Amino acid sequence: MKRKLMLISPMLHQGGFERICVLTARLLKESFDVVIVVFSMEDIAFDISGLSVINLNLKAKAGRIGKMLNVVRRSLRLSFLQKKLGTDISYSFGMTANIANALSFGAKRKITACHSFGEINNVPYMKLVSSHSDKVLCCAKKMADLVQEKYGFANIAPLWNPCDGEAALKYSSAGADEDISFFREGDRVLVSMGREDDVKGFWHLLKIFKRVNEEAPDTRLAIIGEGDFTEYKSLAESLGIRERVLFAGLKKNPFPYLRESDIYVLTSLSEGLPNALVEALALSLPVVSANCLSGPAEILHEDFKAAEKETDVFFADYGVLSPPLSGKKDFLVTWKEEKGVRKIRLDQTQEKFAGAVLTLLQNKEMYEKYRKKAALRAEDFSTVRYVEELCSCMERL
Repeated sequence: MKRKLMLISPMLHQGGFERICVLTARLLKESFDVVIVVFSMEDIAFDISGLSVINLNLKAKAGRIGKMLNVVRRSLRLSFLQKKLGTDISYSFGMTANIANALSFGAKRKITACHSFGEINNVPYMKLVSSHSDKVLCCAKKMADLVQEKYGFANIAPLWNPCDGEAALKYSSAGADEDISFFREGDRVLVSMGREDDVKGFWHLLKIFKRVNEEAPDTRLAIIGEGDFTEYKSLAESLGIRERVLFAGLKKNPFPYLRESDIYVLTSLSEGLPNALVEALALSLPVVSANCLSGPAEILHEDFKAAEKETDVFFADYGVLSPPLSGKKDFLVTWKEEKGVRKIRLDQTQEKFAGAVLTLLQNKEMYEKYRKKAALRAEDFSTVRYVEELCSCMERL
């Protein structure tokens, strides 16, 4: 008889851990009796056909009292459902789901997953989740190390997010949501994926692209992700690059856009383990990434602890790492004159990032080396490896 596995997510809207929840259900449904439980079915962004999904219909509430009552309702409703279904293991994703799972009492074993620094830096939350979970999984080794150093919990373990490379390749050849002529006009395209959020550092990206475009006029930039990006569009206008930047919006299938691009760029101020970066590698895209806290160094270099210590541009095993970018949100544009030509003035870390991108664009041998290594590295984040490690973890509970 199959063991009964409950996967819990607040919603199935766009997001990294929501994607992992749905993918986990598909990967394990042959070996387990899997059900997904959500608090709301609004704005579903993933294909859930063929999957069992239960809606608790307990949406987020405003106000402190409303939130507290919601925690109680969710944990109780979850507990009764776990008992009714005879749940062997409940596995949750995201802070609100983790809290409800931790406080529930209907499953035989409980696993919670942390995917952000907002979680691991929240002391009351981490103490609650860890003390009421059989295992806490962190999506990066760096995050697991930091949790163990900070809290000394014994039930912490790393588990890399899975990347279905075969699916990415398959969908990259499928129809895009709209015409992608922007990517097919002979120019080289830099691409980045992420929602409109300060942590993604997109003001850095636009300024860096301006410098790249000054030196390599045959370049364009595409940003794929949810948001209206109004202030970023204004910045692009101020920089004089608006017609060379595509704000593509949210794409249910972003892979055709990645396939048509030339370099993946990541300017985040912090990450857990950036799924989009691994997806770019799966499509053989060379990568230039900020060496921010957790994630890029671990993905792009075998010895991530050594890579984290690098203070300059570092040509790592599987991509290029550039020094961390400033966390100060800055839309101010200043200029300088060089040999009678007006050019954008950047800070030192932005200049280094732009230089790393230009090196890849100008050095065909290096570009091809990283293009070939990209897909090889993505295999280390394969769904097969994820299933093996997750099943091993559940067997030991």
